[in-house]
Amino acid sequence: MFKKIFFLITLSSGLFAGEGLPVLLFPSIAQDGYFPSIPFQKEDQINFSYANWYYDTDYSAITVNYRSYTFGFKGLISGNIDIRGEIPSDEAIGVTSYYNSALYAGKMWDLGDHLQLKTLANVLTERLFYATSWGASLDAEVIWRINLRYRAMLGFENLGVMSPLLNMPTKTPARYYLGADVMFDFILLSLQGGLTRDLDPYYKLGLRYIHPVFDITYSYDNLNLMHHVGADIKWKNYRIGYGQYFHQRGLGYPMMFTVGMLF
Repeated sequence: MFKKIFFLITLSSGLFAGEGLPVLLFPSIAQDGYFPSIPFQKEDQINFSYANWYYDTDYSAITVNYRSYTFGFKGLISGNIDIRGEIPSDEAIGVTSYYNSALYAGKMWDLGDHLQLKTLANVLTERLFYATSWGASLDAEVIWRINLRYRAMLGFENLGVMSPLLNMPTKTPARYYLGADVMFDFILLSLQGGLTRDLDPYYKLGLRYIHPVFDITYSYDNLNLMHHVGADIKWKNYRIGYGQYFHQRGLGYPMMFTVGMLF
């Protein structure tokens, strides 16, 4: 049992920035990265994304936006994890893998001329060794559209529970936050700040240049210690997105790709 707990802790702290259920924190679209908020106008579209993340972790996501609804799936699997026993040795006694996924659905509600409510529900799965855990989480955000240039947000994300995995449940990486967007012509500046489940402060920031044919994005998440630059090219009803991620701890610089189609 010691070796199982050891690997669970190692996976969570080293591979996924100190928190469990990493799929909830990974970006859904390559070009968006860790941008704090969705665009002012979200187009009807379907996107498929793929990235080879740290330590040979394969990550993929599919997202669908249709009118005021959002549907999607995100999943990662990290294979060839060495199993070590209580006695130190040069050779592993076996290999295993870690799997984490989220199946989600959401809706945007208009509450008036200036207020919107964004909701999202996730069904979560986590697997390590031969153990499997199930759970669910919720996101909710109230958006106050001050005018065409300014918005303010208040919300929470990843608030949920999991069944035990190897005799202990994984905590969902919950966030409670305030945010704001400012639009300057073709430039969107977005900020978000708040507290984690453990009351640790955090912030995100994003800068996006919006063009009818392409977008260029920069974002930063101080909890994941991750810088991101991305680009999105649109051609007729198709789009191609690219995201480059730079981890401050030197763990690596994964790339992510997205292909999509506009309805």
